[in-house]
Amino acid sequence: MNKPKFEVAVGFFVVVGFLILSIIVFFVSGIYFFRPGYHLSAIFDYVGIINRGAPVRFSGVRVGEVSRVKILQPTAQNSKAKVEITFFVEKNVEIRERYEVSIQGTHIMSEPHIAITPVPDGGRVLNDGEVIPNGISPSTLDALIKRGESIAARFDTILGSVSGAFEDKETREMFQNSLRNMNQLLASMNAVTEGQEKELRHMVLSLSKTTDQMGQLLERINKGEGTFGKLVADDDLYNDIREFTSDIKKHPWKLFKKG
Repeated sequence: MNKPKFEVAVGFFVVVGFLILSIIVFFVSGIYFFRPGYHLSAIFDYVGIINRGAPVRFSGVRVGEVSRVKILQPTAQNSKAKVEITFFVEKNVEIRERYEVSIQGTHIMSEPHIAITPVPDGGRVLNDGEVIPNGISPSTLDALIKRGESIAARFDTILGSVSGAFEDKETREMFQNSLRNMNQLLASMNAVTEGQEKELRHMVLSLSKTTDQMGQLLERINKGEGTFGKLVADDDLYNDIREFTSDIKKHPWKLFKKG
């Protein structure tokens, strides 16, 4: 009579333990069931090392995870195979059709994930099941190595050119003479200014003061203050003086006319 009860108890604890273990596994992997949300898919040429369960981040904030990675066979003779990644997005997060969907963190020091980057005028909101055809693939390791090799080759070329230039005796002498002349010029400037710091400071202050005074004078002239300012700013006064001068040129005898 006790044996069936014992077997039932053991079975019950096994089932409970399995459920707890499953919950822990899904919690650690970032995959949760019964969450409100929707699924989208994106097409990539290359996906690196991203796998199911990888995070989906919206501007750096985790909003879901990858639920499936599928290879799409080429449909035409000249086309190539692509990869479709289906991912889950939480309910309150809106993904628009022109947002950038890329794969980031495929190097050793970072976690691979789907990065969604908003852009201005993102277009309409995508609905459950829609496909983004232009996912941005990560750079392959071979491409990075080739780029590094290209940069190293250019650097070697530059160093070779510089080294070749300095192998010429005439070029070395010209460079040494230029440095020597520069040192002599700096020494001459130091000799001229040595002991004259006080005078130079006084000269700079005087120049600054004169500049301020000129600025104030120009400001007064622009405002029409003073005789010269009125002459510049007052068009009527300027026209009167001009007419008077023109009249004197035509009739100089008026200067000697009395009364």
